[in-house]
Amino acid sequence: MASISRSHHHEKCPRCGSTLVSIEWDERVNAREVQNLWYCWNCKNEFVTTVTSGEKEPSVTEITAPFFTSLLVE
Repeated sequence: MASISRSHHHEKCPRCGSTLVSIEWDERVNAREVQNLWYCWNCKNEFVTTVTSGEKEPSVTEITAPFFTSLLVE
């Protein structure tokens, strides 16, 4: 199984160049990366791509503030 890093979603099979590919599954690796397993309907090849977000990882405060600030009693 080949592993390829890409930043777009118009995939081609690295073996035969076909665009007849579909995502079999995807998995979040961390806050910035998602790996996709693709299947080529033309040559039956499976390959993995990694999509990386350019956004910074949010801090704990940024994640929890919208949920817990309403619970504070002054």
